Amino acid sequence: MTKQLCIELPDLAFPVKLEQTGLNSFTVTYGLQVRKYLCYTQACTELGACIMHALACDGKLSSQGAD
Repeated sequence: MTKQLCIELPDLAFPVKLEQTGLNSFTVTYGLQVRKYLCYTQACTELGACIMHALACDGKLSSQGAD
């Protein structure tokens, strides 16, 4: 399998990209950070953390609870 771009979010505080690099193998790039050889579950966790961090840096998330 060749590398396939799944999602790219260039307009956040730091750009986020998810690529599938093989069967159950993913790479998440967040700014200069690159996490390779992730399984599906690891990629989901990493992608979610990166998106939430970027949104927080952009001031679109608050660390305060919405009680």
